[in-house]
Amino acid sequence: MPQIITNAIVLRRADYRDNDRMITLFSPTLGRIDALCRGCRRQKSPLMAASELFCAGEYVLYTSRERVTVVSCQVTDTYYGLRADYEKLSHGMYALELCAAAVQPDQENERLFLLLLRSLAHLCYGDVPPRRVTAVFLMGFVSLLGFRPQVARCARCAEPVLPSRAPEGAPAASFDPETGGVICPACRAGETCRLSESDVLYMQAIMKTGLESLKSPGECSDELFEALRKMAEARVDMPVRSGKLLV
Repeated sequence: MPQIITNAIVLRRADYRDNDRMITLFSPTLGRIDALCRGCRRQKSPLMAASELFCAGEYVLYTSRERVTVVSCQVTDTYYGLRADYEKLSHGMYALELCAAAVQPDQENERLFLLLLRSLAHLCYGDVPPRRVTAVFLMGFVSLLGFRPQVARCARCAEPVLPSRAPEGAPAASFDPETGGVICPACRAGETCRLSESDVLYMQAIMKTGLESLKSPGECSDELFEALRKMAEARVDMPVRSGKLLV
């Protein structure tokens, strides 16, 4: 069909010619869509907001000769508040870039779409530290790509990981970004990310309740956050440049 109506969010944008812009949309039913937004950079253009990063809404698209053009957009949210806070903005950009690397054309992924929108809403409107929001997003992201992190049992021997059994003063476990799982003390062999008891329980809570875990107290350590980043970036198999901006 030449005309398409779909909910979507802008993942990327690039100025094109004098007043146009190429945008990459993420649709929950159609996957990645590369579309031309004509005249959107003109002053008072009705498509100006529709061509900005983070813009989510109902897009009307027209297809002709394999080219997709934005006809109109009923904006539902622009997450404008992210632009007023560098830390929140950098975490939001990171989530967009991960999705842009993972989502494929004609690939339905409604759950990832909803995870992205809900994570951006927490970043923009919530008071939870951005690092905690991104940690939940990263674990959900890799799960929806088919690489569910193993946090209840050792990723090597499959024995239950019980933090309270670790020797006093010793790490409760470690985390291997390559396998995407927690490693028990008995199987630990050179992993640089050592997890405390609170780290293990924190990850287990995320896997049980997802973004609902943000309602409870918790903290994502620097070491664990870097391990989660490495795990997610390994799954998309490409460098994520905005990761360097995270604080």
